[in-house]
Amino acid sequence: MNIREFTKLKTEYKSIVISSALLFILLILLFLIEIFIFWGIYGEGATASRISELWYVEIILDYLPIVIIGGYLGLKTYSNYRKRKYIESKTNIITLLILVFLFLIRNEIQQLIF
Repeated sequence: MNIREFTKLKTEYKSIVISSALLFILLILLFLIEIFIFWGIYGEGATASRISELWYVEIILDYLPIVIIGGYLGLKTYSNYRKRKYIESKTNIITLLILVFLFLIRNEIQQLIF
C-alpha cells in the first residue's frame, strides 16, 4: 500500500478523540508518578537538587513518558499494519501526532490551567 491509498482511507474520528484524551491523561499521570518516585528516592535536599540538574536525569524526567506512550502506539500501529488493518493504523498514527503536538505545548497548557 502506498501513501496515496493510505491517505484516502476512512478515518475513525471518535476513536482518535477518545484515545488521544485517554493517552494524554495517562501521559500526565506518568509525569506525576515519575515525580513521586524521584521524590521518594532522593527526597527534598541539596543532593536531590544536584541530581535533578544532571543532563541525563533531565532527559529521563522530561521525555520518558512520551517515549513509553509513543512506543506503545508505534507497536500497535505496526501490528495493525501487519494484519492489514489499515484504518486502525491510520487512527493510531493520527493519535500519535496529536499527542506529540500536545506534548510540545504542555508548558503553555500548564500555564493556562494553573
